[in-house]
Amino acid sequence: MNRHFFIAVPLPSDIKAALKVRCEKMKTDFHFKRWVHQEDYHITLAFLGHADEDQLQAVVDETRKNLLNVPSFELIIQEFKTFGRKEYPRILWADLLESQQLNFVREIVDRDCLKAGFELDKKPFTPHITVARKWDEACGKFPFEALIERNFQLPKFLVEEVILYESKLEETPKYHKKAVIRLDGQ
Repeated sequence: MNRHFFIAVPLPSDIKAALKVRCEKMKTDFHFKRWVHQEDYHITLAFLGHADEDQLQAVVDETRKNLLNVPSFELIIQEFKTFGRKEYPRILWADLLESQQLNFVREIVDRDCLKAGFELDKKPFTPHITVARKWDEACGKFPFEALIERNFQLPKFLVEEVILYESKLEETPKYHKKAVIRLDGQ
């Protein structure tokens, strides 16, 4: 079984539904091979890969302790962007309005993951929500100008927790809660 773990900010159900509505409207013009299931929308803070239970528990315990006095905060999803080549992108994603609080939480999570012995990605943090993967090159070049016309902003949502997720790639939805870490001692 192909399993891996990651820590992420979950999205509230109403925000997932609103994002899904936007994605459904885009499918006729944007030919990606795989669209992410609505229940799998999230904002990755740290990808852990494969891990044993002791290592996972260590990072959960440490992060729970270190987020105890971090207050809840709001995020806003705005506009679609892509990763990869402009003409044939790998990923379609929803961007977030810049948030110092999110960056602070991510720094705590990173530090706690390193302390627990995880090796983390060295790329700069680009908070995002992946909504589709693998542009279908048989459909021609990606219509970048049409993407700009689809930009939007969803209502604010409150971040009150981060989640340790387990990926089960053979299932749909793929991501399953393994542990909940509340902010602000909630």
